[in-house]
Amino acid sequence: MHSAQANSQAFATLITVRIGDINYGGHLGHDNLVTLLHQARLNFLDAIGAKGEQDCFGCGLIMRRLFVEYFNEAFLGEKLRVEILVSEVTAATFTLEYQVYDGKNNKIARAATQMATFDYEKRKVRRLDSQFSINAAPYFKNTDGS
Repeated sequence: MHSAQANSQAFATLITVRIGDINYGGHLGHDNLVTLLHQARLNFLDAIGAKGEQDCFGCGLIMRRLFVEYFNEAFLGEKLRVEILVSEVTAATFTLEYQVYDGKNNKIARAATQMATFDYEKRKVRRLDSQFSINAAPYFKNTDGS
C-alpha cells in the first residue's frame, strides 16, 4: 500500500467533447464519457512517465472495475476538466478516481477505474513496478478523503 501524501493534488487534463461523443439526446453519451476517461487516463500515464497501458513501467494494464456516476449534461465543443487521484494501491492493482467538470465548474460526473497490472504474453496478473508509486506519489489521494 502507498502512504498518504500531506499535500496531494489531482492531476488535471482538458478533454474536448467531439461530435462523435454526442448521443440522440444532444449531449455527451454515457458510453462516450467512458472513452473520454480513457483518454484522461492515458494523459495521466504519460504525465507520470509511463509509456501507456501496454507498458506502464514494464507491465501492461487491464481494467478490473469501472464505476461512473453522472450529475450533469455536457455538450458539443465543451472543454471538460478531468481531475485524477490515485487510491487503493496494492501489489498488483491501483484505483484512479476521476472528477469531471465543465468550464463553469459544474460537476458532470465522477468515476473510478481499478486497474490491474497484467502480463499480456503470459496472460496473467503481475506485480506493480515500484516506479509507478514513485512517479504517481504527488497524485495519491490523502487518507482523509481529499
